[in-house]
Amino acid sequence: MSILYVDHEINNLNSFKATFRRDAQIYLANSTEEALKILDEHKIDVIFADHQMPEMTGLEFLKLASNQYPSSMRVLLTGNAYTDEFRWAAGKGYFHSYVNKPWDEQQLRTLMISRLY
Repeated sequence: MSILYVDHEINNLNSFKATFRRDAQIYLANSTEEALKILDEHKIDVIFADHQMPEMTGLEFLKLASNQYPSSMRVLLTGNAYTDEFRWAAGKGYFHSYVNKPWDEQQLRTLMISRLY
């Protein structure tokens, strides 16, 4: 399984990789531009994207990813409350799941396992 984690906070990227490096091939991007390059170069099974990023929101990024890489499972990570905008985007298929930050390791593992089936 291959996972892409997109977050502008380096500490979050390092923590994610340290936690899941034995479970999957982990790709990290600290910008959406870098993430799109990774998606162009590798088949990614699961995309985790932080919502609060400088150049575009995680929601905007996942909308783009849903159009260009529809077979990837897309998960929005955010410290924000689940809004009407998120409900609308989920209904459109821009992301499959929503996870509150700070993320819970077991919740992310469950999402990864669900992708296998």
